[in-house]
Parts: sequence; C-alpha cells; structure tokens
Amino acid sequence: MKKLLEIALAAIAALWLASGLPVAAQKAGRGDAPKQARTSKEPVYRFLNPRGIPGPIEVRGLAPRLDTIKGKTIYVVVCEAGPQTGPFLYQYLKEKYPDTNWVRIQHNGFGPTDPAQDGNLLKEAHAVIGGQSW
Repeated sequence: MKKLLEIALAAIAALWLASGLPVAAQKAGRGDAPKQARTSKEPVYRFLNPRGIPGPIEVRGLAPRLDTIKGKTIYVVVCEAGPQTGPFLYQYLKEKYPDTNWVRIQHNGFGPTDPAQDGNLLKEAHAVIGGQSW
C-alpha cells in the first residue's frame, strides 16, 4: 500500500513539474516570438473559398400527397438496389395494390440509362419511389 502511495505521489509531482515548465519558458522571454510576428509589416494574403461562390438556391416545396393511389401511375426507380431489393419491392407493391399502374425502371449507377426516359417519367407519373442501397 505504501509503495502504491509513493508511485501516485511521484506521478502527481511529475505532472505538476511538466505543467509548470512552459510558464517558466515564457517568463524567460522565449515566448515573445508570436508578439513580434504580429507587429511585423508582412503583407496579408486573402484567398477565395476553394468551394467557389454558391449561386442562389431556388427553394421549392414538396409535391402534394396523393389522396389515393388507385388508378394512378407510380414509377419504381431502382438504382443500385436492383438485385437486392428492387424486384422484391416492385412485385410486392404490384400484388398488394393491383388497381395501381406500377412501372419499374432499372438504372445502372446513379443516372438513367436513357435520358429521354426521365422526360416520360415526369409527364406520365403521378408519383415516384426511388431506391438506392449499397
């Protein structure tokens, strides 16, 4: 027990001495370098933001909710979730809601395989379900 107390006191003394050394060095005059750098006549350089200057953002609200999906056309757009969840989700929705016209689109990667297809999606769809998973 006495040995443990001696070790604890030695550790406290070492920490106390280590924390007091920087204060002593500053009092000795070695800590004056930052003051000298502030008073020198070096030029001040200004830089542009590397992310650029953001343009104005148009804030738009969300699309209104549908009262019912009966008789509506809903696109199920599956990106990376294709082999895992895409076919299962499409089949499940088609069986659960047979009165709804379900259209499945498979994208490879993050974008459409045919850019013209998105134009049809915006004209024909009443709603879109987007799927993304890794």
